[in-house]
Amino acid sequence: MPTLSRYNYFGPWRDGYYLAYNARSGAVALLTGENYVVLQALMQKISDQQTDRLSAEEQQLLQQLQYGQFVHSADLPELDMIQFESQRARFDHSSLGLVIAPTLACNMACTYCYESSRKGRMSAATIDATIGFIERQAKGLKELSISWYGGEPLLGMDIIEALTKRVLALEEQHGFRYSSMIITNGYGLDRPTVDRLRELKVYGAQVTLDGPSTIHDRKRPLVNGRPSFDIIIQNLLYAATKMTIGIRVNVDKEYSRDTVGQLLDELEAAGLRDKLSVHFALMEPATTVCSNISESCYDTAGFSTVETEYYSMLLERGFRVEKLPSPTTAACMAQLISAYVVDPDGDLYRCFNYVGDKAHACGNLTQDADYRHPEFLRLFTFDPFSNKRCRECRVLPLCMGGCPSRRLDRDITAEQQCESWRFNLEPMLDLIAQSRFRQSRQSTEKADKQV
Repeated sequence: MPTLSRYNYFGPWRDGYYLAYNARSGAVALLTGENYVVLQALMQKISDQQTDRLSAEEQQLLQQLQYGQFVHSADLPELDMIQFESQRARFDHSSLGLVIAPTLACNMACTYCYESSRKGRMSAATIDATIGFIERQAKGLKELSISWYGGEPLLGMDIIEALTKRVLALEEQHGFRYSSMIITNGYGLDRPTVDRLRELKVYGAQVTLDGPSTIHDRKRPLVNGRPSFDIIIQNLLYAATKMTIGIRVNVDKEYSRDTVGQLLDELEAAGLRDKLSVHFALMEPATTVCSNISESCYDTAGFSTVETEYYSMLLERGFRVEKLPSPTTAACMAQLISAYVVDPDGDLYRCFNYVGDKAHACGNLTQDADYRHPEFLRLFTFDPFSNKRCRECRVLPLCMGGCPSRRLDRDITAEQQCESWRFNLEPMLDLIAQSRFRQSRQSTEKADKQV
């Protein structure tokens, strides 16, 4: 017997259309007014268990709803199915995800950075240990993904090259699929470096721009005090033709429509509007070292309001909106059994926030993974399905309980532990629908011109 998903959202959109969304599958659809009338009748029959009396039109719509998981079989509770899928993914050994910091040194002196005093560079012995760690898990491995991190990882470009060459040899030997990206401040992302990264199969980069040039250069100056914004923009002009570029903007209470507008002006003036995506991120006092910025940080609910406003600005200005409410099986890498952050000494961590902080290390590359280590278990063992608030939440498939570090390391309320989707799903769905509708229309117009 079919039953309606508890993770559905149906509501009026604009121009007579209605929006349908399911958080479990991530399916989004636009319905005409006529479609919506049929939907309402069908949902009533499903609720009344009268699906043996469907019209041909209702039967066709039911099949589409089942495909998008708006409707599922009542034989197995939906929450149980989501929990099973989550557990299967969390304990999957066929994929290995590594965030590798070849160095913790940096060429910037960001005002809020918790890594500012950390140094270190990966030795030849640690490179060997990294390859050994991968090789011990290569049998049965289907996927290996590496994210290059730091410090500033491009300061360790020779280490990235040395490791990648040996990883590619393992890929050929064992047949797993290899992918990689880099998290960089972008200052060293010049043409020769971009070309070399491409050769090393680094096809994507996340680059932080903390607002327009005036704010960015104050918050993210070089270690010698000089500005960095203009060089980064020049680098991105070429990098965006060779790689997928995502701009991360760390948002705190200093930002406003004016400052975000200034950043978009500068990106547009540089010719970057159609060449990259912009993502707004909540700046948080993630560690005790970051306590000096806590007063300028939003809580999640407050951030969700400005987040919607800033993404609306992206849409208004013709930028792509690529933040999607996509279902996930785990909150983050800390809840995947085969995912680690690796520091230059080869020590292993479960969270970006801890890299280089030896008190939070849960092992070393020279050893097999110790799943009983207290630092491994501390973040891994939180189960959203045993948490009443999470079990009853309509956006559970989107966050799986949210950031474990935020939940365990900070003295915050249950509401502040949530992700922003809990507070702004509906207005963000409206923006996403507008963005997709515009892209569809542009594709149609382009096709018409080519005919």
